Amino acid sequence: MATQALRLCGGLELCVDGKPVEQTLGAKTLALLAFLRLERGPHRRESLTTLLWGEYEEEKAKTSFRQALTRLRDAVGDQIIGDRVTVQLIGDMACDVSNFEQLASSDPRAALAVDVPNFLAGISLRACPDFDDWVGAKRIALTERYCRLLEGVIHDAVATHAWREATELAERWVALEPLADAPVAALMEAQFLAGVPEAALATYSRHASRLASEVRRAPGRAIVELSARLRRASASSKASRPTENWLERGPSFEGPLVGRELDWERLKRAWSTAVRGESRIVLIEGEPGAGKTRIVDDFLRWVTAEGGFALRGRGYDARGGAPFGAVIEALRTALDVPSLAGVDPEWLAEVARLLPELRRRFPSLPETRPETLATESWRLFEAVAQVLIAVAEENPLAVLIDDLQWCDADSCSLLHFLVRRLESAPVLWCATVTGGMTERDAPAARLARALRAGRESTTIVLRPLTEDEVWRLIRALSRVTDPDGGRRLACRAFEVTAGNPFYIIELLKTLFAQGVLSVDEATGAWNVREAALGTHSSTQLAPTIHETILERIECLSEPLHDLLVSIAVSGRGCPPEVLSHLHGISRLHAAALGDGLVERHLVEELDGRYHCAHPTIANVVRSGLTTSRRREVHRALALTLELLLPARGPRGEELGEIARHADEAGDRPMTYRYALLAADACVNRFAHEEALSWLDLAAATADAVEEAEAVDRLTAQILDKAGWLEPPAVRAPTISPIGRVVRDDLDLPARG
Repeated sequence: MATQALRLCGGLELCVDGKPVEQTLGAKTLALLAFLRLERGPHRRESLTTLLWGEYEEEKAKTSFRQALTRLRDAVGDQIIGDRVTVQLIGDMACDVSNFEQLASSDPRAALAVDVPNFLAGISLRACPDFDDWVGAKRIALTERYCRLLEGVIHDAVATHAWREATELAERWVALEPLADAPVAALMEAQFLAGVPEAALATYSRHASRLASEVRRAPGRAIVELSARLRRASASSKASRPTENWLERGPSFEGPLVGRELDWERLKRAWSTAVRGESRIVLIEGEPGAGKTRIVDDFLRWVTAEGGFALRGRGYDARGGAPFGAVIEALRTALDVPSLAGVDPEWLAEVARLLPELRRRFPSLPETRPETLATESWRLFEAVAQVLIAVAEENPLAVLIDDLQWCDADSCSLLHFLVRRLESAPVLWCATVTGGMTERDAPAARLARALRAGRESTTIVLRPLTEDEVWRLIRALSRVTDPDGGRRLACRAFEVTAGNPFYIIELLKTLFAQGVLSVDEATGAWNVREAALGTHSSTQLAPTIHETILERIECLSEPLHDLLVSIAVSGRGCPPEVLSHLHGISRLHAAALGDGLVERHLVEELDGRYHCAHPTIANVVRSGLTTSRRREVHRALALTLELLLPARGPRGEELGEIARHADEAGDRPMTYRYALLAADACVNRFAHEEALSWLDLAAATADAVEEAEAVDRLTAQILDKAGWLEPPAVRAPTISPIGRVVRDDLDLPARG
């Protein structure tokens, strides 16, 4: 059945199956259809004739009306019905005005995308005053509804600190109601909150002049008072723009843990129990910036000082990460542990599937069988367990997985197996989790639920700091000599940040960059400019965490900014050699620039790779890029990683990185090629689900029938090797200590 749609906003057009109907219908025929579509119900033939053909003689008008009905029936079929007296339109013909009216109640933002203020704009019918009156009244009603939606959405944008969006919407409102005070007041408020008070005052000045010249009246009392408040605030307080001068004498922001004393004691108790040979699990949960990474950093240093050994891996927020990526990163820490020499070479050979570097330390390891059956893939899991057991026999072991919510399905499977397999080993399993980042049925979410349910599990939820704890933190950082000023600073910081530790530190860095804070060279104590602190409003101090970080990013030099963009877009971080090739500089220069970003607390260096110091920083950097630039950075990263492959050796995670960057860059041939290579690397590690995800990407980017058929054959081979009847929707299997695949609360795919 043909689909029909009537466009009434910005013109008048009938489309059938997406194609405009030929103009033989005529303007009045389409106008008749528009009236029948919006004014539902039966209409008398005489009234419709008068509406559009009232200037004709009676017989000619009736003839024109009958001809219009005939053309409409030819165009829309049985949706036009009638008798000798009435005519009406039935059915549910799509119409942009009706879409607007439906969305106005359910989704105001989407409704604003319909240009109803231009209802039947540019349509002029000769001698049809009644129709023109109807169009005018309808347009006024729709525009009024549109303006009320604008008002509500602007209010929501201001409430969520989306100042720029509020400004754009308010400008649209002013264009529709230029002589009304309310839209101008909304625009002034949005401009002021966005940090451009001069623009807000200029908007008021233009409004007052327009009212005086066009309607000879003054602005209303409310908008006059708003203008006066903004003028006073603008005159008394102009926030300084951040500079980089503060870096020369700025503090380190390294202070003690504050407000986490009870959480620390729970970690210590869990470690004491694990040291006695009873493994323990600790999940550390909290919102972004709650201090999860900080507390585990301190804890792992304490564990090392107590004679323990720490392994650390991380999940990355990047689609199609390396299979077992978090576990591989943790195991690399143990490559040089002496006790590995006591592990059976057969087990080490299996682990070398994940860590090819093992063969450099143990060159005589036997080769693994590439065609090992999936039912024997438990050997890989058991081999990793044997390595961890050997490490734990020498020193009690703490294994930390940062950002568990981003872990791939294969890492989740292996971690769950290891936790069960090493129940009687001196191992403390610790993971940080940010809630709300993944779907409930994601493998990482299901693993977290399973770990919480264990009797040996402890969950630590990091809450925001209280106002008193913020004062204790600032006092410990600052050695402030003026308690009143320091306490006032802590009060304002708590007011702006709601006690989020990461936000507090970012705010303090911005205040140093703005000159509100400084360091006494002789004593190292912080000096608080009371005048600046007292006159800055909360929104001027830091409207949002996004804007706080953005202000520091904007004052970077071009080389530092370009390097930060590459690091943020990479997702998994960049080593100096990648940055060197990417930016056409020496490795030494790349490392120097990377260290410069570390000094500015925007980047951290881990295991020879530069990462953004916090996911929020990476998000801020990426959100500031245009689509074109982001694609080109992905393209450059893909080409650079491809160039370095021969020297670095093709590891599965790097093949996947190239495929991911090529896909983001829109390079279909390169994406297809490296997705297949990544899938092959996954199969060698028994990561069959991950292999299928890469084959899905290859199928989506195949340009020829032969390429698509090749993907189908490989998919069938993997399904056959894994013993699955069909591709799994989600997978997180566990394996029993004796190597038998079992079903449990993490769900297994159907087996053949």
